[in-house]
Amino acid sequence: MNEYNRPGFKRRVTGAERAVMMVPFNVIMVASIRGNIDTNGLSDVLNRLRTRHALLAVRVVVDEDDVAWFVTEGVPESNLEVIPRENENQWIKRTEAEFNVPFPFDKGPLSRFILLRSHDVSELIICAHHAICDGISLIYLIKDILEYLGEPDSNVEILHDPPAIDKTTVPSPPTIRPILRRIIKLMNKRWEKKNIRFDHNDMKRLHRVFWEQNSDRKLLTWIISEEMTKALVSRSREEKVTVNTVLWTAFLAAQYDVQAPLKSYHQRSGMAVNTRDKLLVPVGESFGFYASSLTVRLKYTPRKDFWENARNIHNRIRTELEKTELFRMLIADLLSPSLIDSIYFSKYWLIKSRISNTLLRMMNFDKIRYGYSITNVGKIDIPSVYGQLRLDTVYGPAVYSDVNEKLIGVITIGDRLSFMMTYNENNVSTDNAKHIRDAAISHLSRAISMK
Repeated sequence: MNEYNRPGFKRRVTGAERAVMMVPFNVIMVASIRGNIDTNGLSDVLNRLRTRHALLAVRVVVDEDDVAWFVTEGVPESNLEVIPRENENQWIKRTEAEFNVPFPFDKGPLSRFILLRSHDVSELIICAHHAICDGISLIYLIKDILEYLGEPDSNVEILHDPPAIDKTTVPSPPTIRPILRRIIKLMNKRWEKKNIRFDHNDMKRLHRVFWEQNSDRKLLTWIISEEMTKALVSRSREEKVTVNTVLWTAFLAAQYDVQAPLKSYHQRSGMAVNTRDKLLVPVGESFGFYASSLTVRLKYTPRKDFWENARNIHNRIRTELEKTELFRMLIADLLSPSLIDSIYFSKYWLIKSRISNTLLRMMNFDKIRYGYSITNVGKIDIPSVYGQLRLDTVYGPAVYSDVNEKLIGVITIGDRLSFMMTYNENNVSTDNAKHIRDAAISHLSRAISMK
């Protein structure tokens, strides 16, 4: 066993992670760091942190019963690639390229690190598969990396093993109608007769085909000032809505401005929801997949003023959040594991199966479903100074999904909001993406100054 592997963590069965195991979902976070980073020290810290975050050192093994396990034995050291930093936009191109690169599920690890380094400022790109992490996981990891770089002689604090989201850890299982149970039972029976299984080579083939057909994905990033961020927070409190609601309102208004006449999916939105505090077991700062999603119809009405729209959107989100079963992904436990795996193989015509196609449509993965998906990880209260290093900005989380027209990762570090929009130029031109960005900023600016 590699000396960095976690002493007590050998095997853990996957829970809700199985639903995204075969899908090409790489999640990326980028930290801009001022100061001279010791690359040998960084490499050492990354491997030491595998004792704190077990899922940084796993591979996937599928047993004879088609059950997938995270396994730590025999996993290579963490991969750090160091590249000379040439300009301030270099990291964006490299981040775009990281979406395309599959992880070696059979060998591990399911994460990698790229440092664009100069003496004065560097960008650390962290890329991990969604099956092992959410956006908040990457923030905690950035904090840990900087803390141990700042204090290289300190001992790494060991966390509890990251719990899976399964029927033993959720407060209540999702409600499943009897007719759905019967449909699933019938689908399983028919599927199992086919005896179809997928391995790592199949996953690489899916990854390649997926990115061949989604090769025009792009990133757009920007920051709003500390002054504007503080004014936005203050005004949101006055209006009794959340900052998240205000951002949704601004982006929906921008979408209306730039993309009208709207398509039907433009009024359907996807919102990432943190489930760490909703489980029966403590999660804390564990690195893992602790996220769900909320699907909600959100509409911006131009004849109403910004804050009236914001209050309506706030109430709509709150209502949907109260009635949504956040652990509905556990319905997938009723399905044959390889049938879950098959969904994207069916979508990209790598298998021909009426059963898989039916499931694809039932899950609404067969077409663009959302105008926006926004992941706002919120205000992160972590230090900005770590010894001789200073955390300047964090961008992300970035993920590309072919059922979303526009995906936006939002984070607040040091009283500044940063944004990272992922989109496909086949659906949204870069000019329109920039117009949407500018319109959203304009709506926020005017809303803050309204009296």
